[in-house]
Amino acid sequence: MSAVRLHPADGAPADQDTVRPEATGRRARRRHAGAAVATLLAVLGGTGCTLQAREGEGPGAELLAALDEARYETPPPTGLTYVDAARANELRAEDEDRFAFVARLGTPLLNLRDFPAERYGLDPEHAEATVTVDFSAPYGYWDGTFEVAEITGNLAADGFTERETEAGQVWVHHGRGLGLMVEEHRVRWGDEQLDPARTEASGAPLADRDPYRDLAACLGEVYRADFVEAVEGSAVPFYAIGHRAAAVDDTSTVLCAVTADEDTAADAQERLRAEVTAGQARYAGAEVAALDGPGGSPGVAVTVPDRPEQRPGRLLDGDTDLTDALRAL
Repeated sequence: MSAVRLHPADGAPADQDTVRPEATGRRARRRHAGAAVATLLAVLGGTGCTLQAREGEGPGAELLAALDEARYETPPPTGLTYVDAARANELRAEDEDRFAFVARLGTPLLNLRDFPAERYGLDPEHAEATVTVDFSAPYGYWDGTFEVAEITGNLAADGFTERETEAGQVWVHHGRGLGLMVEEHRVRWGDEQLDPARTEASGAPLADRDPYRDLAACLGEVYRADFVEAVEGSAVPFYAIGHRAAAVDDTSTVLCAVTADEDTAADAQERLRAEVTAGQARYAGAEVAALDGPGGSPGVAVTVPDRPEQRPGRLLDGDTDLTDALRAL
């Protein structure tokens, strides 16, 4: 697909070219990955999804569910951004300034230069999860509960036209290079060539790749995760940054990386420990360890707590010393 002409996603990895919930029960289920996967299964029943194969797989199970649905055709995407929108909205409702970096749920749809005030009816507070695949030519979906008639009515009024695809009706605006498929519990988006059936029928899921499985397990239960895939042959071909929040004032960021081999993993641990030591004020309490995932990929993980004055999202925007150390290997 050609690139969707969107602003970069808020908080997207800096080296890429890019991308209050109403139901209290929804908020509670986001705290347990296994329960969240079961909930998504119920919401998406009958859509041909394959989430059940990922249910109950331990740490990162909810991320694996998203990665299983993120199907792609060759070449692989440059990365993926996942946001547990229900949890992100909950955190923002408690402290809007502290969690401002997830205000737009990591989705390029909310960064359109000429996005109308009513957002076509795409209200972030109605989203439960958002997924953006690829940063150079992004596409993805929102899960939640949406008013189909309201959204499609707004699209028609704004010059979108309908096109039938194998997956269903897609609304297209060629001038903006944007396509949307609107369903009650999912909104899919991409460029004007959007046809979800193409990747769902013939694409490969990211969850089937060991590096992504290992990174998801390393990140664990997070309300935002950004996966980045480097160029082939890199010493660090994959890394991911995840954000955790046990409470509004108890947050941390975890950086997980897959390395080319065990020797590089050892070098990565040494470099990250040196950065943590040199930046004691910023990285107080940080812990560096070997990557431990079900696929056995070599790598490294560093968990960085946030002090009250440190806003989550800083390792994605501004404080890049740790990721810079990995890229320098």
